[in-house]
Amino acid sequence: MSGFKTTLITCQQCNRRIMVRTADAERGSITCSHVGCGATNTLTSGFYYDESLLNGLPGFGQLTYLGSTPTTFALQFGHNTIGTSESCVVQLDRFMHNGRCFISRRHCTLTVTFDKWSGQLRYQLQDGVPDPVTGEQQSSLNGTLLNGTPLQKTEIIDVADGEIIALGGADRFLLKHFMINPVMLETYKTELAFNPDSTQ
Repeated sequence: MSGFKTTLITCQQCNRRIMVRTADAERGSITCSHVGCGATNTLTSGFYYDESLLNGLPGFGQLTYLGSTPTTFALQFGHNTIGTSESCVVQLDRFMHNGRCFISRRHCTLTVTFDKWSGQLRYQLQDGVPDPVTGEQQSSLNGTLLNGTPLQKTEIIDVADGEIIALGGADRFLLKHFMINPVMLETYKTELAFNPDSTQ
């Protein structure tokens, strides 16, 4: 374990600081030396993925309309407001069904974030869109469904790759995640200092 620097960790049992030396790191555990404790702290070297990798990505996923004329809409990082309004990030046509459109002007929000622990993008869906003035969540008129199940008004739910989002129950969209290349991901891996994750 060349290049290891001594570091302080907090004992999981007594919550006092103890110093981890090279021999402890190589062994993978350290026994707390404080009087009355003696707990064995297992050491793990965790890691996360640096968010700067987002700067080089060519896209952030897409929604494909599954109607008579399939259309694909690119997603952006952050909040993607979806509806028929010109102010929406994903502006949809007024798809008509027996003379009616079931999609609200500002229907739902699909938020794309980066999970630094898994190194992948995360997609979260919520019915409605925050009001641009008050910030309060305004629900759609006809609801939002994920794989046929209606979302509750305040519910925020993760959407997996290939799942179906339906707006108003009539218009269906396929979500396609952008998958980050594992080889590229490895170059953005950042090691964490040793931390105790359990005691014996």
